[in-house]
Amino acid sequence: LAQARGLLLTGNFVPCSRARAAAAPLFAAMSPTDFSKFDMTYYTKSALAGGICCSITHGAVCPVDVVKTRIQLEPQKYNQGMIGGFRQVISE
Repeated sequence: LAQARGLLLTGNFVPCSRARAAAAPLFAAMSPTDFSKFDMTYYTKSALAGGICCSITHGAVCPVDVVKTRIQLEPQKYNQGMIGGFRQVISE
C-alpha cells in the first residue's frame, strides 16, 4: 500500500491491478456490513435529518444570495455593502 500511495503522490501512473492488489489487505480486514439495520425507519430518519439540515442552510444562504445579486445588478442603488444591502432590502 505504501508503494502504491507513493506512486500516486508522485504522479506516476499505477495500473489498476497493482493498486487493487496493494489495497486488498485493507478490504480483507473490514468486517462484513450488517444490512439488517437499513430498514424503512433508518431511511425515514435520514430523509428527515437531511430535510432539516437543508432547510436551515437554505434559510441562511438565500437571503445572502438575494442581497449579493441585487448588489451585482444595481451597484448604484445598493452601494453600502452587505449589511447596508440587508437593511435596504428589508426596508423595501
